[in-house]
Amino acid sequence: MKFRTGRFILFFILFDFLWGLALQSADGGAGDYFLDYFSGNNWFGLLATNMLSFFLYSLSAYFFLWYFGKKSDHRYGYIPILLCLVPIILFRYALQEMFAPAFLGFHNYHNKVSLAYYISDNKYYAIYYTGFGILFYYLQSTRYKDYIQQELQIQNRQAELDYLKSQINPHFLFNSLNNIYSLIYSKSDNALAAIEKLSGLMRYILYEKKGKVPLAEEVNYLHNFIDLQKLRYDYVLPLSVLIDIPADAEIAPLLLIPPVENACKHGNFTDPEMPLTINLLVKNRKLYFEVKNKKGKHQQRNDHGIGIANLKRRVELLYPHKHSITIQETETVYHFTLEIDLS
Repeated sequence: MKFRTGRFILFFILFDFLWGLALQSADGGAGDYFLDYFSGNNWFGLLATNMLSFFLYSLSAYFFLWYFGKKSDHRYGYIPILLCLVPIILFRYALQEMFAPAFLGFHNYHNKVSLAYYISDNKYYAIYYTGFGILFYYLQSTRYKDYIQQELQIQNRQAELDYLKSQINPHFLFNSLNNIYSLIYSKSDNALAAIEKLSGLMRYILYEKKGKVPLAEEVNYLHNFIDLQKLRYDYVLPLSVLIDIPADAEIAPLLLIPPVENACKHGNFTDPEMPLTINLLVKNRKLYFEVKNKKGKHQQRNDHGIGIANLKRRVELLYPHKHSITIQETETVYHFTLEIDLS
């Protein structure tokens, strides 16, 4: 927690003004507060020496609580605060009853005031202005703790997002490498293109650190992902893809792949009449993403995979209260929908 000198001085001046005004109002004459300070030839000297003395009460309280709070425990600061009260009173006495009469020509008290009376009378000011310094410290400390708590929550949230992101598609990489190995082994012309696509996908997964990316970039990643998935099949993968998005739309990266990967891993695409259906639409800043497929044996056992659970948690963190995920199943069809408010 930083020592806020400028802010402290500003609030001290405000407190001193309001406190003096409140005291005069309690005595039935708020206007007398101004008259007391600004009448007479020595009003500036009196105002300056009073504020300097009172400021030392507040400053010592704030400083010692801040210093010991930074080093160990702020409660140790109360000891030097108490020890400083008498020296500050003596400083005010020397300033207003010795220095001011000799060099500035005025007293605050009458010229025969005793030191014992001066110390006794100044305990009143010491309590209130020391109290202000203590209050200012605790208010700043509370605000600082709230700020730290918010920072920790943000860091924990980011750490969880990074962890979830690191879990994306580990088995996809393994399967893709096996497929590419088969292409290379059979000397297929598609091998180099497959390696290039996989390289681009892994670069996108590993190094995409921005909070949001153009939706068109995510769609390009989706197309490359589908192209690699096609390598798994010895027949033409039946596909129905509809994409209608504005050029300026943005989204958090790696949100569109898990449901498609889940469908490719668990779906049955031997029936051309039941293709893998992917629809992506954005209208009025609302994103609608749909993946539908015929269920394979794994999905018939209600195995949705870790990818969907990962996706749900990431969307909760990235778009709290601005999304919905729906999964509808029949005996033969698995239907996933994701809606996000992008505004």
